[in-house]
Amino acid sequence: MLSLLYLYRGRAFVVYWIGSWLLVAGALGIVARTYADTTLRNVLTGLALLFTVSAAGLMRLSVESFPQHVVHWNGQRLMMMSAAALWFLVTPFVVPLSSVVLTGTVATATLLAWSGIGYLRLARNARSAGALVMGVGLTLIATSHLIASALSLFMDLGAGQRLSAVTVITTLFVALGMHILVFEDMTDELRLTNRRLAGANEEVRRLAITDALTGCHNRRFFDEVERREIERHRRYKSALSVVFIDVNHFKRLNDTLGHDRGDAVLWMIGNLLKGQVRQSDYAIRWGGDEFLLLLSCGVDEAKTKAANLKAAFDQEAATAALPPYIGLSVGVAAVSPDEGLRAAIREADSHMYGDKLSASSAVS
Repeated sequence: MLSLLYLYRGRAFVVYWIGSWLLVAGALGIVARTYADTTLRNVLTGLALLFTVSAAGLMRLSVESFPQHVVHWNGQRLMMMSAAALWFLVTPFVVPLSSVVLTGTVATATLLAWSGIGYLRLARNARSAGALVMGVGLTLIATSHLIASALSLFMDLGAGQRLSAVTVITTLFVALGMHILVFEDMTDELRLTNRRLAGANEEVRRLAITDALTGCHNRRFFDEVERREIERHRRYKSALSVVFIDVNHFKRLNDTLGHDRGDAVLWMIGNLLKGQVRQSDYAIRWGGDEFLLLLSCGVDEAKTKAANLKAAFDQEAATAALPPYIGLSVGVAAVSPDEGLRAAIREADSHMYGDKLSASSAVS
């Protein structure tokens, strides 16, 4: 089951779990048989202890690697494994076997308890039920393993065997925690993917309704909000006005100074428009050098904003050393709930044209 989980998830901690279970199975397979030859029994007992300690060590590594994809092996860990192998495979020929067993028991219990504490910390930080189950289970296994070995060595062999049965049951509890933790890891990644997808969709939508040059909204956005704004205007009877803006002699500017300079002027206007709007207002690039302000205010306030906009543009144009013929023509109209936005835009466009004629006459 863990192998299938790794094929599906590809997580490093699952690899450590697999290795730990295989080593435990190997150790149980060794100790399940009796051996007449004393030397063979000592060697195999040392091998079983090595498997058990290594399994506990892999369990500790699983905590450290969560939730990474890569399995890390460094020189220090390999040296520790080599030292453990040397101890459990060679010392049974030198020291009493009981000393080797005691060493393996203490080392296994220590590593399991360390792993349990690690999973409990993970449960607290990540609010993970699976990590909590594993942390409690590993801590209980470490405790029962140490007590069972002490009873078997110094007191009651039968009591130690019964407590070992409890350890097996607790191990199944840990296995349940593993599957819960993998499920939680999957759901967390799914939530993260959904958040990223939602963010990407929002960014795509933002780009679709935003003019890339000026940063204002575009005509597509206007088509989306037109009906909504009219309905809000009718329902709450709130004031709504439009300001239509056009750049005077923009084609002449492009022809004489180049399109880059023209783009810079459009960008400057976009910044000025966004500075004039509130959260309930909209600045829209209507097309070419034409812009539209949709304002939640009466027509008098809209005219004041339009005048301020023209003055701000003239100041910016002088600072940017633009030709004196470059300026803004504006037209303002109130939105009627009965006639809608399009009629107000046509009216504002007409007023803007009149403003442009006035500006041309003044220049002449």
